[in-house]
Amino acid sequence: MKYNQKKKKENIEIFLFIMVMAVFAAVLGVMSLGEKMQPVNQIRKISSGWYYYDNGKRTEVTLPDTIQAEKGEELILYNDGITDLDAGKVVTTRGAQYDLKIWLGDRPIYEYQDTTFVRNTQMKSKLECVGEIPTDMQNEPLKLVYSNPHHGKYVLTSVYIGTGSAVIALHLQNSGIVIGIALCFLVLSVISLLITVYLKYRQMPDARFRDVALFLMICAVWLITDSSAIQTYSSHPDMLCTISFYMFMLHSVPMLHFAQKIGGLKKERILDAGIAVFYLNTFIQGLLAYFGVFTFADMLFVTHVLLITWVLIVAVLLWKEYRKKPDRSVQIILIAYMILLFSGLLSLSLYWLFEISYYGAIFEFGILVFLVMIIADTVISLVGKVRYRTEMQAYERLMKEDWMTGMQSREPFENLLAEMPKTMNEHKDILLVFMDIDYLRRINNDFGRAAGDEVIVAAARCIENVFGAIGKCYRTGGDEFAAVVFDPEENRNVLSEKLDKEIRRYNRNSRYRMSISRGFSSIRDDRGKLKTTGEWKYEADTNMYQNKMKERKTHEL
Repeated sequence: MKYNQKKKKENIEIFLFIMVMAVFAAVLGVMSLGEKMQPVNQIRKISSGWYYYDNGKRTEVTLPDTIQAEKGEELILYNDGITDLDAGKVVTTRGAQYDLKIWLGDRPIYEYQDTTFVRNTQMKSKLECVGEIPTDMQNEPLKLVYSNPHHGKYVLTSVYIGTGSAVIALHLQNSGIVIGIALCFLVLSVISLLITVYLKYRQMPDARFRDVALFLMICAVWLITDSSAIQTYSSHPDMLCTISFYMFMLHSVPMLHFAQKIGGLKKERILDAGIAVFYLNTFIQGLLAYFGVFTFADMLFVTHVLLITWVLIVAVLLWKEYRKKPDRSVQIILIAYMILLFSGLLSLSLYWLFEISYYGAIFEFGILVFLVMIIADTVISLVGKVRYRTEMQAYERLMKEDWMTGMQSREPFENLLAEMPKTMNEHKDILLVFMDIDYLRRINNDFGRAAGDEVIVAAARCIENVFGAIGKCYRTGGDEFAAVVFDPEENRNVLSEKLDKEIRRYNRNSRYRMSISRGFSSIRDDRGKLKTTGEWKYEADTNMYQNKMKERKTHEL
Protein backbone atom coordinates (compact mmCIF):
# COMPACT_ATOMS: atom_id res chain seq x y z
CA MET A 1 0.00 0.00 0.00
CA LYS A 2 2.79 2.44 0.94
CA TYR A 3 4.60 1.58 -2.28
CA ASN A 4 1.50 2.33 -4.38
CA GLN A 5 0.98 5.66 -2.61
CA LYS A 6 4.62 6.56 -3.18
CA LYS A 7 4.32 5.58 -6.84
CA LYS A 8 1.21 7.72 -7.29
CA LYS A 9 2.97 10.67 -5.67
CA GLU A 10 5.92 10.24 -8.03
CA ASN A 11 3.57 10.11 -11.02
CA ILE A 12 1.88 13.33 -9.91
CA GLU A 13 5.21 15.10 -9.48
CA ILE A 14 6.44 13.93 -12.88
CA PHE A 15 3.25 15.02 -14.61
CA LEU A 16 3.26 18.43 -12.93
CA PHE A 17 6.89 18.93 -13.91
CA ILE A 18 6.18 18.01 -17.55
CA MET A 19 3.18 20.34 -17.69
CA VAL A 20 5.09 23.28 -16.21
CA MET A 21 8.04 22.70 -18.53
CA ALA A 22 5.74 22.49 -21.56
CA VAL A 23 4.09 25.78 -20.67
CA PHE A 24 7.46 27.40 -19.92
CA ALA A 25 8.85 26.20 -23.25
CA ALA A 26 5.82 27.56 -25.12
CA VAL A 27 6.13 30.95 -23.44
CA LEU A 28 9.86 31.11 -24.21
CA GLY A 29 9.09 30.11 -27.78
CA VAL A 30 6.66 32.96 -28.23
CA MET A 31 9.06 35.44 -26.65
CA SER A 32 11.92 34.17 -28.83
CA LEU A 33 9.69 34.51 -31.87
CA GLY A 34 9.10 38.12 -30.93
CA GLU A 35 12.83 38.70 -30.65
CA LYS A 36 13.50 37.08 -34.02
CA MET A 37 10.85 39.27 -35.62
CA GLN A 38 12.64 42.38 -34.40
CA PRO A 39 15.03 43.64 -37.12
CA VAL A 40 18.46 44.63 -35.86
CA ASN A 41 19.06 48.39 -35.49
CA GLN A 42 15.49 49.17 -36.59
CA ILE A 43 14.11 50.12 -33.17
CA ARG A 44 15.55 52.14 -30.34
CA LYS A 45 14.43 53.11 -26.88
CA ILE A 46 14.30 56.87 -26.27
CA SER A 47 15.01 57.23 -22.56
CA SER A 48 16.95 60.48 -22.35
CA GLY A 49 16.51 63.89 -23.93
CA TRP A 50 13.03 64.45 -22.55
CA TYR A 51 12.07 67.66 -20.76
CA TYR A 52 9.04 69.69 -19.72
CA TYR A 53 8.43 73.23 -18.46
CA ASP A 54 7.24 73.87 -14.89
CA ASN A 55 6.50 77.56 -14.25
CA GLY A 56 8.78 78.46 -17.13
CA LYS A 57 11.60 76.31 -15.79
CA ARG A 58 12.91 73.47 -17.95
CA THR A 59 13.08 70.13 -16.17
CA GLU A 60 14.94 67.11 -17.60
CA VAL A 61 13.25 63.68 -17.51
CA THR A 62 14.55 60.16 -18.10
CA LEU A 63 11.86 57.64 -18.97
CA PRO A 64 10.27 55.67 -17.45
CA ASP A 65 9.44 58.08 -14.63
CA THR A 66 6.64 59.35 -12.40
CA ILE A 67 5.82 63.05 -12.41
CA GLN A 68 3.63 64.66 -9.80
CA ALA A 69 0.63 66.75 -10.89
CA GLU A 70 -1.21 67.55 -7.67
CA LYS A 71 -3.42 70.20 -9.30
CA GLY A 72 -4.31 68.03 -12.27
CA GLU A 73 -2.30 70.16 -14.67
CA GLU A 74 -1.50 69.02 -18.19
CA LEU A 75 1.96 67.61 -18.89
CA ILE A 76 3.84 68.15 -22.17
CA LEU A 77 7.08 66.26 -22.72
CA TYR A 78 9.49 67.41 -25.43
CA ASN A 79 12.32 65.62 -27.18
CA ASP A 80 14.58 67.29 -29.74
CA GLY A 81 16.43 64.11 -30.70
CA ILE A 82 14.20 63.22 -33.67
CA THR A 83 16.15 63.57 -36.93
CA ASP A 84 15.55 63.14 -40.65
CA LEU A 85 16.69 59.52 -40.28
CA ASP A 86 13.48 58.89 -38.31
CA ALA A 87 11.21 60.05 -41.14
CA GLY A 88 8.55 57.44 -41.92
CA LYS A 89 9.25 55.47 -38.77
CA VAL A 90 6.81 54.69 -35.96
CA VAL A 91 6.84 55.99 -32.39
CA THR A 92 5.08 54.00 -29.67
CA THR A 93 4.46 54.20 -25.93
CA ARG A 94 1.64 53.73 -23.43
CA GLY A 95 -0.48 56.39 -21.79
CA ALA A 96 -3.99 56.14 -23.21
CA GLN A 97 -5.32 56.46 -19.63
CA TYR A 98 -4.05 60.07 -19.75
CA ASP A 99 -5.74 60.79 -23.11
CA LEU A 100 -2.31 60.84 -24.71
CA LYS A 101 -1.61 62.95 -27.80
CA ILE A 102 1.60 62.66 -29.80
CA TRP A 103 2.76 65.63 -31.91
CA LEU A 104 5.65 66.20 -34.23
CA GLY A 105 6.10 69.95 -34.03
CA ASP A 106 2.64 71.34 -34.74
CA ARG A 107 1.40 68.20 -36.50
CA PRO A 108 -0.62 65.57 -34.54
CA ILE A 109 0.41 61.98 -35.33
CA TYR A 110 -1.62 60.22 -32.61
CA GLU A 111 -4.52 61.03 -30.32
CA TYR A 112 -6.32 58.61 -28.04
CA GLN A 113 -10.07 58.78 -28.38
CA ASP A 114 -12.70 56.72 -26.63
CA THR A 115 -14.62 54.41 -28.93
CA THR A 116 -18.10 52.98 -28.65
CA PHE A 117 -16.64 50.48 -26.19
CA VAL A 118 -15.87 52.48 -23.06
CA ARG A 119 -12.67 51.39 -21.32
CA ASN A 120 -11.69 52.06 -17.73
CA THR A 121 -8.28 53.26 -16.54
CA GLN A 122 -6.75 49.80 -16.22
CA MET A 123 -7.85 48.79 -19.70
CA LYS A 124 -6.53 52.02 -21.23
CA SER A 125 -3.18 51.64 -19.49
CA LYS A 126 -2.52 48.41 -21.43
CA LEU A 127 -3.13 49.93 -24.87
CA GLU A 128 -0.28 50.61 -27.26
CA CYS A 129 -0.25 54.21 -28.57
CA VAL A 130 1.25 54.27 -32.04
CA GLY A 131 1.99 57.26 -34.28
CA GLU A 132 3.79 57.49 -37.63
CA ILE A 133 6.39 60.17 -38.17
CA PRO A 134 5.76 62.08 -41.45
CA THR A 135 8.26 61.57 -44.22
CA ASP A 136 8.54 65.34 -44.80
CA MET A 137 9.65 66.16 -41.26
CA GLN A 138 12.14 69.01 -40.76
CA ASN A 139 13.92 68.41 -37.43
CA GLU A 140 10.76 69.13 -35.45
CA PRO A 141 10.54 68.23 -31.75
CA LEU A 142 8.49 65.25 -30.61
CA LYS A 143 5.81 66.18 -28.07
CA LEU A 144 3.84 63.88 -25.76
CA VAL A 145 0.80 65.59 -24.25
CA TYR A 146 -0.71 63.99 -21.13
CA SER A 147 -3.86 65.15 -19.28
CA ASN A 148 -6.14 63.94 -16.47
CA PRO A 149 -3.52 62.55 -14.06
CA HIS A 150 -4.59 59.81 -11.67
CA HIS A 151 -4.10 60.29 -7.94
CA GLY A 152 -2.19 63.47 -8.68
CA LYS A 153 0.57 61.95 -10.81
CA TYR A 154 1.56 60.73 -14.26
CA VAL A 155 3.20 57.30 -14.49
CA LEU A 156 5.18 57.50 -17.73
CA THR A 157 6.42 54.48 -19.66
CA SER A 158 9.29 54.09 -22.12
CA VAL A 159 9.09 55.46 -25.66
CA TYR A 160 10.32 53.50 -28.68
CA ILE A 161 10.88 54.47 -32.28
CA GLY A 162 11.53 52.17 -35.22
CA THR A 163 10.19 50.66 -38.40
CA GLY A 164 6.63 49.42 -38.49
CA SER A 165 7.64 45.75 -38.44
CA ALA A 166 10.04 46.35 -35.55
CA VAL A 167 7.33 48.05 -33.48
CA ILE A 168 4.87 45.23 -34.20
CA ALA A 169 7.51 42.73 -33.08
CA LEU A 170 8.06 44.74 -29.89
CA HIS A 171 4.33 44.75 -29.10
CA LEU A 172 4.06 41.01 -29.73
CA GLN A 173 7.08 40.45 -27.51
CA ASN A 174 5.46 42.49 -24.74
CA SER A 175 2.34 40.34 -25.05
CA GLY A 176 4.38 37.17 -25.53
CA ILE A 177 3.66 35.61 -22.14
CA VAL A 178 -0.10 36.17 -22.43
CA ILE A 179 -0.22 34.92 -26.02
CA GLY A 180 2.01 31.97 -25.10
CA ILE A 181 -0.28 30.97 -22.25
CA ALA A 182 -3.31 31.36 -24.54
CA LEU A 183 -1.71 29.09 -27.16
CA CYS A 184 -0.93 26.52 -24.47
CA PHE A 185 -4.57 26.67 -23.41
CA LEU A 186 -5.71 26.12 -27.00
CA VAL A 187 -3.43 23.12 -27.48
CA LEU A 188 -4.47 21.59 -24.15
CA SER A 189 -8.11 22.26 -25.03
CA VAL A 190 -7.80 20.29 -28.28
CA ILE A 191 -6.01 17.47 -26.45
CA SER A 192 -8.76 17.37 -23.81
CA LEU A 193 -11.44 17.24 -26.51
CA LEU A 194 -9.63 14.38 -28.27
CA ILE A 195 -9.38 12.52 -24.96
CA THR A 196 -13.13 13.11 -24.41
CA VAL A 197 -13.96 11.63 -27.84
CA TYR A 198 -11.55 8.72 -27.32
CA LEU A 199 -12.99 7.85 -23.92
CA LYS A 200 -16.51 7.96 -25.33
CA TYR A 201 -15.41 5.68 -28.15
CA ARG A 202 -13.87 3.29 -25.62
CA GLN A 203 -17.11 3.44 -23.60
CA MET A 204 -15.32 5.06 -20.67
CA PRO A 205 -16.89 8.55 -20.80
CA ASP A 206 -15.42 11.15 -18.44
CA ALA A 207 -17.19 14.51 -18.72
CA ARG A 208 -14.47 16.20 -16.69
CA PHE A 209 -12.22 16.34 -19.75
CA ARG A 210 -15.03 18.05 -21.66
CA ASP A 211 -15.38 20.63 -18.87
CA VAL A 212 -11.63 21.22 -18.79
CA ALA A 213 -11.54 21.57 -22.58
CA LEU A 214 -14.32 24.16 -22.53
CA PHE A 215 -12.66 26.08 -19.69
CA LEU A 216 -9.35 26.10 -21.58
CA MET A 217 -11.00 27.26 -24.78
CA ILE A 218 -12.89 30.10 -23.06
CA CYS A 219 -9.76 31.23 -21.19
CA ALA A 220 -7.70 31.13 -24.40
CA VAL A 221 -10.23 33.31 -26.27
CA TRP A 222 -10.41 35.65 -23.29
CA LEU A 223 -6.61 36.08 -23.12
CA ILE A 224 -6.21 36.56 -26.87
CA THR A 225 -9.01 39.11 -27.21
CA ASP A 226 -7.78 40.93 -24.08
CA SER A 227 -4.21 41.18 -25.40
CA SER A 228 -3.03 44.77 -26.00
CA ALA A 229 -1.13 43.79 -29.16
CA ILE A 230 -4.12 42.00 -30.67
CA GLN A 231 -6.43 44.91 -29.87
CA THR A 232 -3.94 47.47 -31.22
CA TYR A 233 -3.68 45.90 -34.66
CA SER A 234 -7.23 44.60 -35.00
CA SER A 235 -9.63 46.41 -37.32
CA HIS A 236 -12.43 45.66 -34.83
CA PRO A 237 -10.96 46.28 -31.34
CA ASP A 238 -14.37 47.08 -29.81
CA MET A 239 -15.70 43.70 -30.88
CA LEU A 240 -12.65 41.99 -29.36
CA CYS A 241 -13.22 43.82 -26.07
CA THR A 242 -16.87 42.73 -26.04
CA ILE A 243 -15.91 39.10 -26.70
CA SER A 244 -13.27 39.32 -23.98
CA PHE A 245 -15.84 40.46 -21.41
CA TYR A 246 -18.30 37.73 -22.35
CA MET A 247 -15.57 35.08 -22.09
CA PHE A 248 -14.51 36.41 -18.70
CA MET A 249 -18.10 36.35 -17.43
CA LEU A 250 -18.62 32.75 -18.58
CA HIS A 251 -15.27 31.09 -17.90
CA SER A 252 -16.34 29.95 -14.41
CA VAL A 253 -19.31 27.91 -15.69
CA PRO A 254 -17.35 24.82 -16.93
CA MET A 255 -15.34 24.75 -13.70
CA LEU A 256 -18.54 24.64 -11.65
CA HIS A 257 -19.67 21.76 -13.85
CA PHE A 258 -16.28 20.15 -13.18
CA ALA A 259 -16.75 20.57 -9.41
CA GLN A 260 -20.14 18.82 -9.64
CA LYS A 261 -18.38 15.63 -10.72
CA ILE A 262 -16.19 15.41 -7.60
CA GLY A 263 -17.31 12.96 -4.92
CA GLY A 264 -20.34 14.09 -2.95
CA LEU A 265 -20.48 17.50 -4.65
CA LYS A 266 -22.84 15.95 -7.22
CA LYS A 267 -25.64 16.42 -4.70
CA GLU A 268 -24.85 20.06 -3.94
CA ARG A 269 -27.68 22.08 -5.52
CA ILE A 270 -25.84 25.30 -4.71
CA LEU A 271 -23.49 24.60 -7.63
CA ASP A 272 -26.48 24.52 -9.99
CA ALA A 273 -27.48 27.88 -8.53
CA GLY A 274 -23.95 29.19 -9.19
CA ILE A 275 -24.09 28.13 -12.84
CA ALA A 276 -27.47 29.84 -13.21
CA VAL A 277 -26.11 33.00 -11.54
CA PHE A 278 -23.19 33.29 -13.99
CA TYR A 279 -25.48 32.80 -16.99
CA LEU A 280 -27.92 35.35 -15.58
CA ASN A 281 -25.10 37.83 -14.88
CA THR A 282 -23.89 37.52 -18.48
CA PHE A 283 -27.39 37.99 -19.88
CA ILE A 284 -28.24 41.01 -17.71
CA GLN A 285 -24.89 42.74 -18.30
CA GLY A 286 -25.28 42.19 -22.02
CA LEU A 287 -28.73 43.81 -21.99
CA LEU A 288 -27.64 46.76 -19.85
CA ALA A 289 -24.59 47.39 -22.06
CA TYR A 290 -26.65 47.09 -25.25
CA PHE A 291 -29.21 49.69 -24.11
CA GLY A 292 -26.48 51.97 -22.75
CA VAL A 293 -27.58 51.85 -19.11
CA PHE A 294 -24.10 50.78 -17.95
CA THR A 295 -20.86 49.90 -19.70
CA PHE A 296 -19.17 46.52 -19.32
CA ALA A 297 -16.33 48.25 -17.47
CA ASP A 298 -18.81 49.73 -14.97
CA MET A 299 -20.24 46.27 -14.24
CA LEU A 300 -16.92 44.44 -14.07
CA PHE A 301 -16.93 44.66 -10.28
CA VAL A 302 -20.07 42.48 -10.16
CA THR A 303 -18.35 39.71 -12.14
CA HIS A 304 -15.29 39.93 -9.90
CA VAL A 305 -17.41 39.56 -6.75
CA LEU A 306 -19.30 36.58 -8.23
CA LEU A 307 -16.05 34.93 -9.30
CA ILE A 308 -14.41 35.20 -5.88
CA THR A 309 -17.63 34.21 -4.09
CA TRP A 310 -18.13 31.01 -6.04
CA VAL A 311 -14.49 29.98 -6.01
CA LEU A 312 -14.67 30.37 -2.22
CA ILE A 313 -17.93 28.35 -2.06
CA VAL A 314 -16.40 25.53 -4.10
CA ALA A 315 -13.29 25.56 -1.91
CA VAL A 316 -15.45 25.28 1.25
CA LEU A 317 -17.47 22.42 -0.27
CA LEU A 318 -14.26 20.62 -1.24
CA TRP A 319 -12.88 21.12 2.27
CA LYS A 320 -16.02 19.57 3.77
CA GLU A 321 -15.83 16.71 1.29
CA TYR A 322 -12.18 16.10 2.13
CA ARG A 323 -12.85 16.10 5.88
CA LYS A 324 -15.70 13.66 5.37
CA LYS A 325 -13.68 11.33 3.18
CA PRO A 326 -9.95 12.13 2.82
CA ASP A 327 -9.06 11.50 -0.80
CA ARG A 328 -5.98 12.40 -2.81
CA SER A 329 -8.02 13.64 -5.78
CA VAL A 330 -10.20 15.94 -3.65
CA GLN A 331 -7.10 17.24 -1.87
CA ILE A 332 -5.36 18.20 -5.14
CA ILE A 333 -8.46 19.92 -6.51
CA LEU A 334 -8.97 21.74 -3.20
CA ILE A 335 -5.41 23.09 -3.34
CA ALA A 336 -5.97 24.12 -6.96
CA TYR A 337 -9.10 26.10 -6.06
CA MET A 338 -7.31 27.74 -3.13
CA ILE A 339 -4.50 28.86 -5.46
CA LEU A 340 -7.09 30.23 -7.87
CA LEU A 341 -8.85 32.03 -5.02
CA PHE A 342 -5.61 33.57 -3.73
CA SER A 343 -4.45 34.73 -7.18
CA GLY A 344 -7.91 36.17 -7.87
CA LEU A 345 -7.98 38.13 -4.62
CA LEU A 346 -4.45 39.43 -5.18
CA SER A 347 -5.10 40.49 -8.78
CA LEU A 348 -8.39 42.20 -7.84
CA SER A 349 -6.62 44.09 -5.06
CA LEU A 350 -4.07 45.35 -7.56
CA TYR A 351 -6.86 46.17 -9.99
CA TRP A 352 -9.23 48.12 -7.75
CA LEU A 353 -6.98 49.51 -5.04
CA PHE A 354 -3.83 50.33 -6.98
CA GLU A 355 -5.05 50.39 -10.61
CA ILE A 356 -2.00 48.37 -11.67
CA SER A 357 -2.11 47.28 -15.32
CA TYR A 358 -0.39 43.92 -14.87
CA TYR A 359 -3.04 42.65 -12.44
CA GLY A 360 -4.21 40.21 -15.12
CA ALA A 361 -0.84 38.43 -15.29
CA ILE A 362 -1.18 37.32 -11.66
CA PHE A 363 -4.66 35.90 -12.20
CA GLU A 364 -3.56 34.28 -15.47
CA PHE A 365 -0.65 32.61 -13.67
CA GLY A 366 -3.08 31.42 -10.98
CA ILE A 367 -5.33 29.96 -13.67
CA LEU A 368 -2.32 28.24 -15.24
CA VAL A 369 -1.28 26.58 -11.97
CA PHE A 370 -4.92 25.72 -11.30
CA LEU A 371 -5.24 24.05 -14.70
CA VAL A 372 -1.99 22.13 -14.35
CA MET A 373 -3.19 20.64 -11.07
CA ILE A 374 -6.71 19.96 -12.37
CA ILE A 375 -5.47 18.28 -15.54
CA ALA A 376 -2.85 16.32 -13.60
CA ASP A 377 -5.48 14.97 -11.22
CA THR A 378 -7.88 14.19 -14.08
CA VAL A 379 -5.21 12.36 -16.06
CA ILE A 380 -4.07 10.38 -13.02
CA SER A 381 -7.69 9.45 -12.28
CA LEU A 382 -8.07 8.43 -15.92
CA VAL A 383 -4.99 6.22 -15.70
CA GLY A 384 -6.49 4.51 -12.65
CA LYS A 385 -9.80 4.13 -14.44
CA VAL A 386 -8.14 2.68 -17.53
CA ARG A 387 -6.09 0.30 -15.39
CA TYR A 388 -9.22 -0.85 -13.56
CA ARG A 389 -11.09 -1.23 -16.85
CA THR A 390 -8.20 -3.20 -18.33
CA GLU A 391 -8.05 -5.48 -15.31
CA MET A 392 -11.81 -6.03 -15.46
CA GLN A 393 -11.64 -6.79 -19.17
CA ALA A 394 -8.80 -9.22 -18.53
CA TYR A 395 -10.83 -10.84 -15.74
CA GLU A 396 -13.89 -11.09 -17.98
CA ARG A 397 -11.76 -12.54 -20.74
CA LEU A 398 -10.35 -15.12 -18.36
CA MET A 399 -13.90 -16.00 -17.33
CA LYS A 400 -14.84 -16.52 -20.96
CA GLU A 401 -11.58 -18.04 -22.19
CA ASP A 402 -9.81 -21.21 -21.18
CA TRP A 403 -6.41 -20.13 -19.90
CA MET A 404 -4.67 -23.31 -21.07
CA THR A 405 -5.89 -23.56 -24.67
CA GLY A 406 -6.99 -19.97 -25.39
CA MET A 407 -10.38 -21.29 -26.52
CA GLN A 408 -13.63 -19.82 -25.28
CA SER A 409 -14.94 -21.59 -22.20
CA ARG A 410 -18.22 -23.27 -21.30
CA GLU A 411 -20.01 -20.04 -20.30
CA PRO A 412 -19.99 -18.44 -23.79
CA PHE A 413 -20.90 -21.85 -25.25
CA GLU A 414 -23.97 -22.09 -23.04
CA ASN A 415 -24.84 -18.46 -23.87
CA LEU A 416 -24.67 -19.33 -27.58
CA LEU A 417 -27.01 -22.28 -27.10
CA ALA A 418 -29.40 -20.13 -25.08
CA GLU A 419 -29.62 -17.63 -27.95
CA MET A 420 -29.88 -20.35 -30.59
CA PRO A 421 -33.74 -20.51 -30.74
CA LYS A 422 -33.79 -16.85 -31.81
CA THR A 423 -31.45 -17.33 -34.78
CA MET A 424 -31.72 -20.94 -35.91
CA ASN A 425 -34.42 -20.10 -38.49
CA GLU A 426 -31.93 -17.90 -40.30
CA HIS A 427 -29.72 -20.89 -41.26
CA LYS A 428 -30.19 -23.87 -43.52
CA ASP A 429 -28.28 -25.98 -41.03
CA ILE A 430 -26.16 -25.63 -37.90
CA LEU A 431 -23.77 -28.44 -37.06
CA LEU A 432 -22.96 -29.20 -33.42
CA VAL A 433 -19.89 -31.29 -32.65
CA PHE A 434 -19.16 -32.69 -29.19
CA MET A 435 -15.61 -34.02 -28.72
CA ASP A 436 -13.83 -35.82 -25.90
CA ILE A 437 -10.17 -36.81 -25.47
CA ASP A 438 -9.81 -40.56 -25.02
CA TYR A 439 -7.61 -42.07 -22.30
CA LEU A 440 -6.62 -38.70 -20.78
CA ARG A 441 -6.74 -40.13 -17.26
CA ARG A 442 -4.39 -42.92 -18.27
CA ILE A 443 -1.92 -40.42 -19.78
CA ASN A 444 -2.01 -38.39 -16.55
CA ASN A 445 -1.39 -41.51 -14.44
CA ASP A 446 1.34 -42.96 -16.64
CA PHE A 447 3.24 -39.84 -17.69
CA GLY A 448 2.18 -37.12 -15.27
CA ARG A 449 -0.03 -34.05 -15.29
CA ALA A 450 2.24 -32.11 -17.63
CA ALA A 451 1.83 -34.78 -20.29
CA GLY A 452 -1.95 -34.60 -19.93
CA ASP A 453 -1.84 -30.81 -20.30
CA GLU A 454 0.22 -31.17 -23.45
CA VAL A 455 -2.35 -33.53 -24.94
CA ILE A 456 -5.20 -31.13 -24.05
CA VAL A 457 -3.43 -28.23 -25.80
CA ALA A 458 -2.62 -30.45 -28.79
CA ALA A 459 -6.25 -31.56 -29.04
CA ALA A 460 -7.37 -27.92 -28.94
CA ARG A 461 -5.01 -27.07 -31.82
CA CYS A 462 -6.27 -30.00 -33.89
CA ILE A 463 -9.89 -28.99 -33.31
CA GLU A 464 -9.18 -25.35 -34.14
CA ASN A 465 -7.33 -26.34 -37.34
CA VAL A 466 -10.46 -28.13 -38.54
CA PHE A 467 -13.34 -26.06 -37.17
CA GLY A 468 -11.78 -22.69 -36.26
CA ALA A 469 -12.03 -21.15 -39.74
CA ILE A 470 -15.62 -22.30 -40.38
CA GLY A 471 -17.18 -22.16 -36.93
CA LYS A 472 -16.70 -21.52 -33.20
CA CYS A 473 -14.68 -23.74 -30.89
CA TYR A 474 -15.02 -24.16 -27.11
CA ARG A 475 -13.40 -26.10 -24.31
CA THR A 476 -16.41 -27.09 -22.22
CA GLY A 477 -14.64 -29.25 -19.61
CA GLY A 478 -11.36 -30.90 -18.63
CA ASP A 479 -11.19 -33.18 -21.67
CA GLU A 480 -14.37 -32.01 -23.42
CA PHE A 481 -14.67 -29.73 -26.42
CA ALA A 482 -17.43 -28.45 -28.66
CA ALA A 483 -17.69 -26.81 -32.07
CA VAL A 484 -20.59 -25.06 -33.76
CA VAL A 485 -20.58 -24.63 -37.56
CA PHE A 486 -23.21 -22.45 -39.22
CA ASP A 487 -24.34 -23.56 -42.70
CA PRO A 488 -21.47 -26.07 -43.16
CA GLU A 489 -20.27 -26.56 -46.73
CA GLU A 490 -18.74 -29.97 -45.96
CA ASN A 491 -20.53 -32.97 -44.48
CA ARG A 492 -19.67 -34.54 -41.16
CA ASN A 493 -17.67 -37.38 -42.70
CA VAL A 494 -15.30 -34.97 -44.43
CA LEU A 495 -14.90 -32.94 -41.26
CA SER A 496 -14.32 -36.08 -39.20
CA GLU A 497 -11.63 -37.26 -41.62
CA LYS A 498 -9.93 -33.85 -41.41
CA LEU A 499 -9.86 -34.13 -37.63
CA ASP A 500 -8.34 -37.65 -37.88
CA LYS A 501 -5.70 -36.29 -40.23
CA GLU A 502 -4.73 -33.59 -37.72
CA ILE A 503 -4.57 -36.21 -34.94
CA ARG A 504 -2.34 -38.50 -37.01
CA ARG A 505 0.01 -35.59 -37.73
CA TYR A 506 0.37 -34.94 -34.01
CA ASN A 507 0.82 -38.62 -33.10
CA ARG A 508 3.68 -39.01 -35.58
CA ASN A 509 5.80 -36.53 -33.62
CA SER A 510 4.62 -37.23 -30.08
CA ARG A 511 5.37 -39.92 -27.53
CA TYR A 512 1.77 -39.69 -26.29
CA ARG A 513 -0.95 -41.25 -28.42
CA MET A 514 -3.93 -38.92 -28.74
CA SER A 515 -7.43 -39.95 -29.73
CA ILE A 516 -10.57 -37.78 -29.87
CA SER A 517 -14.10 -39.17 -29.88
CA ARG A 518 -16.65 -36.98 -31.63
CA GLY A 519 -20.37 -36.78 -32.14
CA PHE A 520 -22.18 -34.72 -34.79
CA SER A 521 -25.72 -33.38 -34.83
CA SER A 522 -27.54 -31.14 -37.32
CA ILE A 523 -30.11 -28.62 -36.14
CA ARG A 524 -32.62 -30.00 -38.67
CA ASP A 525 -33.77 -33.59 -39.03
CA ASP A 526 -34.00 -35.54 -42.30
CA ARG A 527 -37.30 -33.81 -43.15
CA GLY A 528 -35.80 -30.31 -42.56
CA LYS A 529 -37.70 -29.78 -39.33
CA LEU A 530 -35.89 -27.84 -36.59
CA LYS A 531 -34.92 -29.72 -33.46
CA THR A 532 -35.09 -28.30 -30.00
CA THR A 533 -31.81 -27.28 -28.40
CA GLY A 534 -32.12 -30.20 -25.98
CA GLU A 535 -32.66 -32.73 -28.79
CA TRP A 536 -29.79 -31.23 -30.73
CA LYS A 537 -27.37 -31.52 -27.77
CA TYR A 538 -28.61 -34.99 -26.83
CA GLU A 539 -28.03 -36.35 -30.32
CA ALA A 540 -24.47 -34.94 -30.49
CA ASP A 541 -23.68 -36.30 -27.04
CA THR A 542 -25.10 -39.74 -27.85
CA ASN A 543 -23.17 -39.95 -31.11
CA MET A 544 -19.97 -38.98 -29.32
CA TYR A 545 -20.54 -41.68 -26.67
CA GLN A 546 -21.10 -44.30 -29.36
CA ASN A 547 -17.93 -43.19 -31.13
CA LYS A 548 -16.02 -43.46 -27.84
CA MET A 549 -17.30 -47.02 -27.28
CA LYS A 550 -16.26 -47.94 -30.79
CA GLU A 551 -12.78 -46.51 -30.23
CA ARG A 552 -12.38 -48.53 -27.02
CA LYS A 553 -13.37 -51.77 -28.69
CA THR A 554 -10.96 -51.08 -31.53
CA HIS A 555 -8.20 -50.29 -29.06
CA GLU A 556 -8.84 -53.48 -27.06
CA LEU A 557 -8.63 -55.57 -30.22
